Amino acid sequence: MNSESIPKLGRGCRLSQDDSQGWVLLIPEGVLKLTGPSPQILQRCDGVSTVGEIIEDLERNFPGAEAGQIATHTTEFLEKLAERRIIIE
Repeated sequence: MNSESIPKLGRGCRLSQDDSQGWVLLIPEGVLKLTGPSPQILQRCDGVSTVGEIIEDLERNFPGAEAGQIATHTTEFLEKLAERRIIIE
C-alpha cells in the first residue's frame, strides 16, 4: 500500500463503537477490538481519500505526534489489514 492507494473497508467489514468495548471492527470472522489511533485511521478509509491524504489529515488532527511516526504506523496498520482483505484498494 502506497501513498496513492485509496483504501476502504472490505465487504462484510464495519467500524462500530460499542459502549462496553469501545471501538471495534466487525469482520466476517468475528470482532477486532481497536486501540490507539486505529479507529481514527479506519474512519478515514472511505474509498475516496488516498493513504497520503489520510496521513496528512491525521498529522493535522494530532499535532503532538511525530509526522514520521504517524505515516509509518498508518501504512503498516493498513498493510496488515489489506493482507487479511479487511482493507481493499
